[in-house]
Amino acid sequence: MTVTSPTTPRRAATRPDSRIQFLAGVGPNRALAFERLGIFTVEHLLRHYPRTYIDARHFAPIAGLARPEPGIPANDIVTVQGVVKHGAAIRMRGGRADFSCTVTDGTGNLTCYFFGQPFLKRTLAEGTRVVVSGAFDRLQGRMTNPLFEVVEEEVASLMHAGRMVPVHGLTRGLTARAMRQTVRHALDAAAGLLEDPLPSALRERLGLVPIAEALEAVHFPPGDEELARARRRLAFEELFQLQAVLMLRRRAMDQRGGGLSQSGAGELVARARAGLPFTLTPEQEQALSEIVADLAADRPMQRMMLGDVGSGKTVVALLAALHVIECGRTVAFMAPTEILARQHAASLARFAAPAGVAVLPLTGSSGAAERRAAERWLAAGQPALVVGTHALLEEKVGIPNLGLAIVDEQHRFGVEQRARLAKKGALPDVLVLTATPIPRTLMLACYGDLDVSRITSRPAGRGRLVTRVVDERKLPEVIAFMAKELEAGRQAYVVVPLIEEAEEVESRPDARSLKAAEAEHRRLAAHPMLYGRRVELLHGRMKGSEKQRVMQAFAAGEVHVLVATTVVEVGVDVPNATMMVVQNADRFGLSQLHQLRGRVGRGRERSVCVLIPAADASMLARERLAVMAGTDDGFKIAEEDLRLRGPGEMWGVRQSGIPRFRMADLARDEALLVQARDEAAAITAADPQLLRPEHAALRRALLENYREPLDLALAG
Repeated sequence: MTVTSPTTPRRAATRPDSRIQFLAGVGPNRALAFERLGIFTVEHLLRHYPRTYIDARHFAPIAGLARPEPGIPANDIVTVQGVVKHGAAIRMRGGRADFSCTVTDGTGNLTCYFFGQPFLKRTLAEGTRVVVSGAFDRLQGRMTNPLFEVVEEEVASLMHAGRMVPVHGLTRGLTARAMRQTVRHALDAAAGLLEDPLPSALRERLGLVPIAEALEAVHFPPGDEELARARRRLAFEELFQLQAVLMLRRRAMDQRGGGLSQSGAGELVARARAGLPFTLTPEQEQALSEIVADLAADRPMQRMMLGDVGSGKTVVALLAALHVIECGRTVAFMAPTEILARQHAASLARFAAPAGVAVLPLTGSSGAAERRAAERWLAAGQPALVVGTHALLEEKVGIPNLGLAIVDEQHRFGVEQRARLAKKGALPDVLVLTATPIPRTLMLACYGDLDVSRITSRPAGRGRLVTRVVDERKLPEVIAFMAKELEAGRQAYVVVPLIEEAEEVESRPDARSLKAAEAEHRRLAAHPMLYGRRVELLHGRMKGSEKQRVMQAFAAGEVHVLVATTVVEVGVDVPNATMMVVQNADRFGLSQLHQLRGRVGRGRERSVCVLIPAADASMLARERLAVMAGTDDGFKIAEEDLRLRGPGEMWGVRQSGIPRFRMADLARDEALLVQARDEAAAITAADPQLLRPEHAALRRALLENYREPLDLALAG
């Protein structure tokens, strides 16, 4: 039997931007439940796509349920059309009331049992014509909690059973049936009035269905082909809009001008190079050459320097900064954590000392005297290299002479924060650093407005790095190996994962992680094999001064074992540390493990990273860890992480600014993304401000969804 889309009578038109409470059947009380899902308008509801579908299209006679058709596995969803023969509420021990009814279709009788729903006695009364969909339990001879729908006319109008049934995200106060019914109302009332952000010529050329047709098919798909077409169109729309934003931003920066030509003669760079204890690799030289060429141009630089862990990005960034400082301007270097900012400030000051350049630390824990001194220096417009964290984004921190903004670990800040830092100066050059290898699809999706320099090789003289996955039962052997490393004068990290906290465990989200770290610290500090060794603890809830004290002691070799949470994930540089043990390694994503692993293997000695999964780790988790043991190629690891976990889990969506795609999937939609990029490039090249009438709906959609990053590109 073929099931088509629901064909309920069309309701009075409702504006897509109307508040959700004014949609038929919602009202102010139910609207609060929708708002908890981020659904405030009718259009928001239309864009609340199903998470998955229940395929309940297989109709069967009741008599055939006990003897399924060949090729139909047991427990698959089957659908029966019949009439309720009788039904009754059943009182259970403990006070719970269930409901049971018998449905007949002339070939046999089917029992349908509903836990805790005695009120269905009114809905499924005797003589009611009904369609039920569910898995038939042959042992008990019944369906339990099946989908059902009362039908009065044709089954072509089914919504809750006997079709591909949409499964939407829900919240307290909203049932699946209520959600489907409300979506149906929204489609009938407003889908036809929704502006299509894709120009009609583009849709026709690519064979994409109009927006109203796509929304109808994605919420209530008549069949697989219609759903595939709807999904392709909606995924393309998301990718196309993002690519258009990136193209518009880049074009605006290139065409508006206002950049500073600020590449000095190179005297400061020459002094700094002379003091380096190493020479740059060919890839470092190439990256520096590309950056200097951008600095010399009269358009603002927007460049990312992408280098695997330990590849020497920081030194290249410093040499680029010296070109700008030589021109009399200030450089801001922003790091993601206080520990890393302080460490960068120390290492940069050491490398910059031969050039006689001032390096000013400015972080959230800066003392009053340090802060006042830095702010006076910056306010006077004297050239300097200021190093900090988010403190550099504070409005009261003025950097009027800013020429270059360097953002370390871009994915931890995002587009908005990068834009705020850029506003500290008159369109300063921006250099983004990241040690996280970025899969091609993420690069296309999120950094299309940046030029890219790559450093893939490690500097010469680095020791071999070995990764092993070890069962936790062999932890005594791991500690014994650690003791040998310490005896040889080396140091070690022990990393405890950040554990997602249950609501009942204290109010701080890192409470369980801290408890685990403290317990591991006590255990190792008292371990007989580590007798006489100094074991310290480092975690995110320590005061900045205390973190700095511990890290300085570890860097100086005074601390032998550092037990830490993921505050050591990025940038910590202690070449004498040759061993890392990661507890419950299955809780980490591959890219995060790769970052952690990068804290060792930074010196000349052989280093070891030991990954210890939990005893109950799944086979999939163990397979992921095997990927880590099999390669140190960060790009291969990143691609695998994207495939397994998606961009949100991999990078942390809220920190990164990576869009929350509702339909597009970067792990499988690379071809669609490339197509979206090409189309966006063509349209924005022909109409840089999107002022043509055929692009009006696209412009409005972009300003609605991406207003912050488009403030510059579509100003006015």
